[in-house]
Amino acid sequence: MSDRVLAVIPARGGSKRVPRKNIREVGEKPLIAYAIDQAKAADAVDHSIVSTEDDEIKTVAQEYGGNIPFDRPDHLATDKATSDEVAVHAINWFKEKDERFDTVCLVPVPAPFRNPEDITNSIQRLHETEADSVVSVTECDPPAVWAVETDGEYLTPYFGEEYLWRKTQSQETPTLHYPNGAVFAANVPLFLDAETFYTERTVGYEMPRSRSLDIDEPYDLELARALMEHRS
Repeated sequence: MSDRVLAVIPARGGSKRVPRKNIREVGEKPLIAYAIDQAKAADAVDHSIVSTEDDEIKTVAQEYGGNIPFDRPDHLATDKATSDEVAVHAINWFKEKDERFDTVCLVPVPAPFRNPEDITNSIQRLHETEADSVVSVTECDPPAVWAVETDGEYLTPYFGEEYLWRKTQSQETPTLHYPNGAVFAANVPLFLDAETFYTERTVGYEMPRSRSLDIDEPYDLELARALMEHRS
């Protein structure tokens, strides 16, 4: 039997930094439409769903072809609820219907420039390694080791003077990556055991900065709109 992959698109209604973020328009359609299209077009995904508690998001998602088999429980629609918990709930909901999946993939809405191949390639990377999970990442720019902190008056290098004060060229710094929030995938039994996509056996799937914008602040939404208009 071939591996069955479930893609979960979390879409809570209570975003505070960017109100109603999941259905704000970017490039003539709501953000959630991009995630729905990308998950459905990903060759590695067998079944994709939207998990939401919000009636307006549900209506918009269905208008753009989203599958919403259940209402997300209220306790998973708070500020403290995590996407990991949302994925666990979706897996268990299908289990109760005697439908099982081998791999779960999280496709967050605020990453409109991710493409279907990023989803498929992430899942393939998981299957080709001995990892429990995969997280999409992007190279830090500027280098993370240039970070500074303040003692209330003066700036000091967070990672030590070796990098900030003496190494002035970016090519002299170590190559570091950060999770870009675009794709998460995991082996279902191991994920249900750990209840997180971050384990001791998590590998990265690298994406370029051009596809790694994660809309978290109003400025990010403005940038996404400008980029989408430019690229179209």
